[in-house]
Amino acid sequence: MGKKLVKQDINCLEYPLWFQDNRSAEHHETGYTWNNAKGFVVSTNFKPPVKTDIIFLFYLLNKSQEEGWKDEIRVTRYQVIKECGLAIGALWYKRLEESLKRWERMNIEFNGCFYDGKEYTTMHFGVVDSWSIEKGTKLLRVRFSPEYLLVVKNTTYFKYIDFDQFKTLRSSLATRLYQILIKTFLDRSVWEIDSILLAKKIPMKEQYAAQVVKKIKPAVNHISKHTDLKITVEERKQCRGKIILVFKKEAGKLRKLLVETAPTGFVMPDNEELKKLIAILPPERQDQKSLLELVAEAFNERGFDYVAWNIKYANKRARGNYIAYFKTALQGNFGELMKEEEEVQRKSFDISKQAQDLEAQVQKIKMTEVQAKEEQESAQILEVLKSLSPEEREIIDQEAFKRLPSFMQQSFKEARQKNSIAFASTVRALIQEKLKGSKKLSQQVLESEKEKTQES
Repeated sequence: MGKKLVKQDINCLEYPLWFQDNRSAEHHETGYTWNNAKGFVVSTNFKPPVKTDIIFLFYLLNKSQEEGWKDEIRVTRYQVIKECGLAIGALWYKRLEESLKRWERMNIEFNGCFYDGKEYTTMHFGVVDSWSIEKGTKLLRVRFSPEYLLVVKNTTYFKYIDFDQFKTLRSSLATRLYQILIKTFLDRSVWEIDSILLAKKIPMKEQYAAQVVKKIKPAVNHISKHTDLKITVEERKQCRGKIILVFKKEAGKLRKLLVETAPTGFVMPDNEELKKLIAILPPERQDQKSLLELVAEAFNERGFDYVAWNIKYANKRARGNYIAYFKTALQGNFGELMKEEEEVQRKSFDISKQAQDLEAQVQKIKMTEVQAKEEQESAQILEVLKSLSPEEREIIDQEAFKRLPSFMQQSFKEARQKNSIAFASTVRALIQEKLKGSKKLSQQVLESEKEKTQES
């Protein structure tokens, strides 16, 4: 199973969209507004999101990303809870619904340069436009704000976050610090910052340098233990009450390996999407210099989806010279044809499944109708039996006794006394038969008695 890499705009990592303090968030049930920085304002008319909510959001955002940045996604609540590493149960189902309500009620305001490099006088957008849970299937439907998805999808300054690592950070402080550090160490290996300034950036309640350092060090250790971001932190005291924190990033072993084993003349760019493209290539070709250069060039010109589908096309159709086939696929964009064909097949499958589901529903309705009819007939028979006089019941029982197979016929009296199942079933069948006839049962009984009198 591949990694769940969630794309995040640098601004959304630098400025928090959620509270670390759960208790404080609960106390703001009617809403809250906070200015993260000049020009960046977050407001909500419900409880502000907390760590649990950012985990839910990242999971749902990753689902949208995997499905081509769809505005609307559908997923089971069970799947969300399970893959977020939480216990399956009514408590977390309810908490997921509240989380969606929190994101639905949030609004982000930004003034200045943003994801597309343009400068805005002001820009407002939400996170989740709407959500619902279907009755019966309990399927969760979430519709993201299109503007929010554009921000994340098209941002020039971004970082991919490994969701499975992110959700393991149990500490809210470590989670928030991780967002800042992974953004900060995008293009550096050392970062120095005043401890009090860092506390405001996170933000933290602690107001004294020594208190801040005491909390930051365990958080850094927690991050290094549970994620690929290996960071050390040292303190440098300048004067009384002032401590500079020096963060250093350890050289990642994976990054070193990629550079050292890359063919001469080609160094792997530090780009997560490009790495994902190379991972799609056949394993035996992932170190082929000319192919890697071709993939990198196409990626820079055409983007991830264009190249990914043409790689998949070449993987399926190429015979012999893979590079030549891949070049041809890129030029003709044959991957788009493959994508369209898979979409047609998927729709065909969906239609077939819908037809099967409809047929199953029709059969279920038919079975329900048959069952209801049988229950109604059974109730009518029981009602008739209750309404019969002793004389009428005697006539019915005698006629039922005559219909029993000879090997089952004991004395008439014995059959009634033992309450034989076969005898009772024959009585019910006889009444049902008479109910379906054109004459009323009472009329049939009278005629039977008249015939009996005439014979005597």
